[in-house]
Amino acid sequence: MDQNKENNKKWEKVRIFDNYEDANELRCVMKDNDDTGLLEVKIYRCGEDGSQFKVKKHLPKSQA
Repeated sequence: MDQNKENNKKWEKVRIFDNYEDANELRCVMKDNDDTGLLEVKIYRCGEDGSQFKVKKHLPKSQA
């Protein structure tokens, strides 16, 4: 992995939902509770025929 490329992020699975509304609600709560402003949260389709929604997060390590 090239450490200089932005797409080399390690995403962590948070939870899987059966509908988008529940996944989006969790995404919004996570973003609202983030004090650093660095948290990234995405929702991906998964499961058979894309019937489920996976919430994943990425929080970059501090550059200090």
